[in-house]
Amino acid sequence: MNDEASEVRRLLGPLRDRPVSVDQERLAARRARVVATLKREIRELATSRRTRTRRRACYVALSAVGAAGVLFAMQRFAVRRELPPALVVTFVGSVGQTTSRSSDQPRTLRAGESLSADPGEIETATEGSAELVTSAGLGLNLGGATRVSLTGLVGPSAANQVELRQGMLTCSVPHLQEGQRFSVQTPDARVVVHGTVFSVRVDSQRASGSETCVEVTDGVVIVQHAGSETALNRGDRWGCEASPSAALLAAPVVEAAPERAVGVNEHRALPRSSARPAAHGTLGEESRLLQDALAAERVGQLVRAQSLLNQLLTRYPSSPLAPEARRASVRIEHAFAGK
Repeated sequence: MNDEASEVRRLLGPLRDRPVSVDQERLAARRARVVATLKREIRELATSRRTRTRRRACYVALSAVGAAGVLFAMQRFAVRRELPPALVVTFVGSVGQTTSRSSDQPRTLRAGESLSADPGEIETATEGSAELVTSAGLGLNLGGATRVSLTGLVGPSAANQVELRQGMLTCSVPHLQEGQRFSVQTPDARVVVHGTVFSVRVDSQRASGSETCVEVTDGVVIVQHAGSETALNRGDRWGCEASPSAALLAAPVVEAAPERAVGVNEHRALPRSSARPAAHGTLGEESRLLQDALAAERVGQLVRAQSLLNQLLTRYPSSPLAPEARRASVRIEHAFAGK
């Protein structure tokens, strides 16, 4: 209203400052001009107001669209940053031949090979072993005659899980973030962890009890079986009670008195039925040596830790815990080198 009043005063100013003629015709002509001018100015003012209103609305709409675009871009960027990199499994190497059965034509894995796609089932030789490591730091050590499916680890339905179908698997799981977990599925149980070292064995030939045996070297493990859960701590075992057949296999072997001393690099010929269970019978001692070494490393007793690791690797070179012991030994050597 102030703008309109000012404009009216400006238009009527000449009438106020100059004498007004009393001639009727002149008055009528001037009145017509003034009225026409006022009407034009009023129309232009109304048009200008509508234009300013439309512009404001347009600016508001454009600002809202721009803000929404920026927010969407930030969300997309945040989602991309939160997405973990694709997991890659590296086949470190093996004793004996290790095959991948992802198709009808099984193939032999090569040391150092990267498995970015689902390799299907991994199978080791009867008297062999194999080691795999993921880009996330997960270590998998397979014993002899072991069959493991990695579909749940690097397949399209990856769920940070492996399936142990037969044999023995030792897992070295790095500390996971909050809400993350790693699990091993067996024919009759599921082992869930958040970061630890443990071994799982599946024996379908057991006469009684569970097919699955779990032994914990470090940390806490949850075993899910038959609708219930059992928590295992360091040194605990689950489902490892010896069956009658296992007891026979684990019976001590009577050896004839040697006629000469056996060299360090020589091996006695043992019956196949006793050679493999003997390794499992020492797993408790192997786990104790590794656990004591890791504990010594954590408190800075590097000399003692290295000594314990050397004992483990010297006494039990084929231990399923040997790869983890070698990694710890390398860490300690680097720590010594850095001093």
